[in-house]
Amino acid sequence: MARIGIVFGLVLFGLTIAALSATTQKSYTQFLPMMFGIPLLFFGVVALNPHRRGDSVFAALILALVGMAIATVRTIVLAVSWVRGGDINSLSFQLVASMSVVCCVFVVIAGLWRRRRKAEEERVEDARRRSAALLRNPLVVNPPVADPVIPAHIDPENPYQTPAILNESSSTPPTDDPAK
Repeated sequence: MARIGIVFGLVLFGLTIAALSATTQKSYTQFLPMMFGIPLLFFGVVALNPHRRGDSVFAALILALVGMAIATVRTIVLAVSWVRGGDINSLSFQLVASMSVVCCVFVVIAGLWRRRRKAEEERVEDARRRSAALLRNPLVVNPPVADPVIPAHIDPENPYQTPAILNESSSTPPTDDPAK
């Protein structure tokens, strides 16, 4: 998103340069895209830092929204003046109309990016919460394990017994005769 902000800032800046170089008749309307392009370019550069990206994109989104509103109002004012028969600078009219379109496109792109980023952050937070819940209480999520079956010949009180195969005394009856 940072590169997109930089590109849109340069596009707005380029609109002003193109308008200024196209005619000798100057008006303050021709400088309007530059006034919004330079800060948009700045916010794009700041958004290159991953820790500042969210705040910078939000500020650029608000700036582009204000720029779109101002350019749209100025376009309407120039259009009404032209319809009433007034003499307007057609280059200024085209410039603010194109600025309105460029800012509108940036607002849509930045809004979609913010929405996608917010959904991704929510997914990460849900996964983090689930893993923390597993670490705190693993038996809640995992099914209970059945008790192990203890063979009848093993005394549960004495875990250090020899296996039944090696213990022949349990298979033959005890005798008192030492010769046997």
